[in-house]
Amino acid sequence: MSVENVIIELIRKFLLMTIVAAWAFPFMVHPVYGEEDSGGRTVMVKVIAVLSTDDLGAGLRYPSSVYCDLAMDETYVVGGGEGKIVVYGPNFFPEVSLAGGRGADAPRGIYIDGKNNLYVCQGKSSSRPGRVTIYNPAFFPEREITFADMPEGENFAPGNLVIGLSGNMYITGLNTRGVIVLDGNGAFLHWLKPRDRIFDRKALEALAAPKAVDPKILPTDSMQSEQSKNAEEEDELKKLLPPALQPPGRRVDESEEPSAVGPVKIVDVKRDSTGHLYLLSEETSKVYVYNAAEEFMFSFGRKGGSTGKMSRPKSLVIDEKRKAVFIVDYMRHTILIYDLGGRFMYEFGGLGRAPGWFQYPSGLAMNRDGQLLVADLFNHRVQVLDVQFDYTFPMFTAPEEQGPPYDEQQPDKNRDAEPYPEDGEIFQPQPL
Repeated sequence: MSVENVIIELIRKFLLMTIVAAWAFPFMVHPVYGEEDSGGRTVMVKVIAVLSTDDLGAGLRYPSSVYCDLAMDETYVVGGGEGKIVVYGPNFFPEVSLAGGRGADAPRGIYIDGKNNLYVCQGKSSSRPGRVTIYNPAFFPEREITFADMPEGENFAPGNLVIGLSGNMYITGLNTRGVIVLDGNGAFLHWLKPRDRIFDRKALEALAAPKAVDPKILPTDSMQSEQSKNAEEEDELKKLLPPALQPPGRRVDESEEPSAVGPVKIVDVKRDSTGHLYLLSEETSKVYVYNAAEEFMFSFGRKGGSTGKMSRPKSLVIDEKRKAVFIVDYMRHTILIYDLGGRFMYEFGGLGRAPGWFQYPSGLAMNRDGQLLVADLFNHRVQVLDVQFDYTFPMFTAPEEQGPPYDEQQPDKNRDAEPYPEDGEIFQPQPL
């Protein structure tokens, strides 16, 4: 055999071994740990299955949401491009679908209660308003909940839903600030609205709109003249100071975007076994955590385009066994992992079409085996991932419960002692 043939044979074997290794071994991602010492830890991501066809053998189109029925070990996938729900069995084989023939013409989010009733959040269609359709275990529609007659519900289009330990329903809406809370029969109770710093111009205009003023507290002419007199005296005293001692004027950054504190938009809501509610905001890139009594506890997350930050988070899932929260970032094509105290641990993924990579992922779920399911929107598939990471949950005390900032109806009694953090900061529990 000539030298040339030997070289060609070696190259061929090397390429073959590279291809085999790429498919045989799971993907390994080395995360960035920010200020903490990583200790050389890694997160291992192995692709278990890829769901890419429906029950008729056709390809999935724009799967936007995924839900796992832990009791039946089934997976529900909402196909955004076709407006139907595909149900997969324990082996990830497509079994049946639910579509417009049974009233599911604009599905967006799914929830299954303890009696195996299926709740389908549906957006507006050409002939029907936003609604929640409730199906029995045989997929026959039982009733519907509409929102037009509820406070602030005229244009409400439900997106995701969870039922609390009390039986109340917590429902997010498209471009809606807060979540609407209904009782078990679908009757309106109230709105639950986390408050934070927002930059939306329309929301700022609504906040700045003049409100009715009590004539009893209107300033009198004497009060106005006294205030004007005091201000003039203060200006005269300032002029007597030498230039070096005069107080500097406030610097105005013209590039600074106007903002104010107000209710934030919520894109997803989840509940853990203790009844804690996790409200995810795409607007602020934060998770707002409430206890079962709807008392605000703490928030976590930072907005940005770099490692450990979220650009446009779309969905979250809680892994109570490993005490972690997974969040999918639509714009950064990544999955971020936080501990239950809100501390960032890992992230993995990136833009791509190969297994383990994503194109604008939009939904998350976790099955009974602890496998993570990702609705990979523009790759037209749902990836089933086995995510393994080394982490010892630190011993923290419970986060100090705090009221939402700047809540006029429930003012924070401890505001002076415990100021609310600035935009981008994280509430952290204190170590023992």
